[in-house]
Amino acid sequence: MIARKLQRPAGLALLLMVLLMAFVSAHAIENDPIEFTIQVSPTKLTEPGEVNVSLRVANTGNEDMIAPVTLYDPAGKLVGSFGDGGSYRLSAGAFRTCEDTWLVTEEQLDAGEFAYTLKYHLQDENGELVEFSRQAVARVEFTGERVKLTINRTITPEVVRSGKSVTVVYDLYNSGNVELKDIKVKEQISKNSQTVKSLAPGEKETLTFTTKIGSADLTSSAAITYKAASTTKVLSAEVEDAPIILAKPGLKLEISSDAAGVNIGDAAKVKVTFINSGNITYSNVSVKDEKKGEFLTNITIPAGETVQLEKEFILTEPTTFKVTATLPDNTGNTNTMTSNELLIGVFDPDKAMLLTLNLTSDRTSVPQMPGQVQFALTVTNNSNIKAENIDILHGDTLIYTIPALEPGESTQIVRDYTISQAGKFRFTASLKDTMQNTVTFDSKEIQIVYARATSVPTVRPVPTLTVPPQATIAPAEPILHQAKDAVKVLLVVAGGVFAGLLVLFLASTGVRMYKKMNAASVYDHLELGERRNYTDPADEELDDVPVRTEQASLREEQQPLMPHEKLVRSTDDSAMGAPLPYNDGEGGYRVSRNAGEPKEEVHTILNNNETQAQAPAQPAVEEEEGARRRRTQPVQRMEDGE
Repeated sequence: MIARKLQRPAGLALLLMVLLMAFVSAHAIENDPIEFTIQVSPTKLTEPGEVNVSLRVANTGNEDMIAPVTLYDPAGKLVGSFGDGGSYRLSAGAFRTCEDTWLVTEEQLDAGEFAYTLKYHLQDENGELVEFSRQAVARVEFTGERVKLTINRTITPEVVRSGKSVTVVYDLYNSGNVELKDIKVKEQISKNSQTVKSLAPGEKETLTFTTKIGSADLTSSAAITYKAASTTKVLSAEVEDAPIILAKPGLKLEISSDAAGVNIGDAAKVKVTFINSGNITYSNVSVKDEKKGEFLTNITIPAGETVQLEKEFILTEPTTFKVTATLPDNTGNTNTMTSNELLIGVFDPDKAMLLTLNLTSDRTSVPQMPGQVQFALTVTNNSNIKAENIDILHGDTLIYTIPALEPGESTQIVRDYTISQAGKFRFTASLKDTMQNTVTFDSKEIQIVYARATSVPTVRPVPTLTVPPQATIAPAEPILHQAKDAVKVLLVVAGGVFAGLLVLFLASTGVRMYKKMNAASVYDHLELGERRNYTDPADEELDDVPVRTEQASLREEQQPLMPHEKLVRSTDDSAMGAPLPYNDGEGGYRVSRNAGEPKEEVHTILNNNETQAQAPAQPAVEEEEGARRRRTQPVQRMEDGE
């Protein structure tokens, strides 16, 4: 309505501006000192041809031209024969002529005229240069016979719906100067041709062809023949092929809004979107709502394009929008289309719902997957009204429903969860507000990461293996980690056992070596010789046998005897009464001299339990010398039977 009110004043202003410009131009033309005339010969032609042109340009003013004048032919090219390459500066009262030739075209002959153009500059009242342009028009007359048929074709509608009719109209115009007859038009979309018997110069005739379109496009083409009244020669005219397009509708209408609701008295924007994926163009489209009335008009929706428009509405209560569009199209039809419903809520700030969710966890990392995490969610009602039926969700999974929370009231939900992977965790509270709109509130996000436990660098004790009450199939990765830990424990245990066995082995080896050394020291180590006779020793051997003295016996009693020393004792002839075995069963051997030999130097190897006999007293020097000889004499073990 505002635009309509402004149309009339705007039109009047435009008209005044045009009149003012015309007045200024007329005033400038009245003061224009340039005269421009043209003459041609011949002035009558029977066909397109060349004519001679004579041009004259004069300065009728009292002042010289500030800038040169420039001459152009009908084709817009400079006339080189005029002045200096087409330009010439005129003094006050001077003139300039030019002779030229021009080839009159058929179009110019049909129009009956052609023109040359002169351009120049003049000063206005403010002293500024203004460009002027003036034409000199030459009249020519066509005096020959001209046979010409002008054809215009119109296809209606531009796009045709399946099963609908299409109309092809031919406008036949006699643009020549002779009568035309027997004009015949054969249109491809029709089985029948149509004929115009006669068409005088300047007359027009209309022929119409109609057909129905099926499920595919059509093509319009025509064969046109005619004759001049003064001849029997058949002439023909051609028109280009034109497609007749099958309509393919593809229009969608949607309405939306950036906000689900606004406060009372605020403006809500409603977006109306037309999505045209078809080949039909819609013009002069209007949109209206049942309650708000018509709010969009004069909309054009081109084929294959999307058009979006917005309209603001002040809302004081929740409003449901559902619009209907009136759609005139280029198929000749006018259809209507209804959009989806759009509910925009209206909120009272004092009754707005506001919840806060505070989320905490007992840990921020887990040593294995799946892992155990305890979440604590505190929900607080910070609104001025009671909140009811609050659904607590994790993603799309309902965790718990809080029956009600009074204004300012809080409640805490604690849950233990087994998480299968690391990531960010967040909980959502969802409920209805006073307008029954669903509102949601989110907690902050908590990042839980997977952090494998660090092994303690000490020997771990051998674990006591117990049969679990129930076997649980764990993911592949935790099983692999547990298997590695078990192998490490077994390796540590095996290493401890091996170390213990090694210590025991070394200890037993040392004990055996120590016992062997002590046992070896019990026996005399005798050198091998050629002969050793314990029953019939050589005389020289007897001479070297030391004589044990009473003092030596006393020293032996006073000092502890070595094991090998306990085996050797002296004896007298009375002790030799019975023969002794070579081996007494205790590991010792008996040594004796033959009968008739001196008895004071006879020694006997006794058992460890026998007492030692006293030897005849000898000097200490002889004892030491006898011991030295005994150690150096060769010894031979008695053979069996000796």
